[in-house]
Amino acid sequence: MYECIALTVPAKESALMVVRLATAGVAAQGEMDYETLEDIKTAVYEACYAMAMQKYVPEELMLRFLPGSSFAVSISGEGARRVTDGRLPDRKLCYAVLSTMIGHVEVEMDEKGIRRIEMHE
Repeated sequence: MYECIALTVPAKESALMVVRLATAGVAAQGEMDYETLEDIKTAVYEACYAMAMQKYVPEELMLRFLPGSSFAVSISGEGARRVTDGRLPDRKLCYAVLSTMIGHVEVEMDEKGIRRIEMHE
């Protein structure tokens, strides 16, 4: 397996393809079928999208892919938040969408929106 891998990207939609590609590389190191790999890539992309498109967007997204026998990632917003035209996220909806693709999901929010999302198989 791999050591902890950290990736920091701007919290912008244009950076999310990098997130998807990095997730694919990390997840491919595990022993999972194609459908599970696709679900993981999509879940991480969607989590980052939710954080990048909310009303109060952090400067960066920090992804920490955690070592272990199964896939695990922690995604957190870093830096000052800027106000956008986005909307305040719905924690229950975010959880519902992500949990259809990956086994365990935790969504941490504060008064300005999503602060962190942790997911693992």
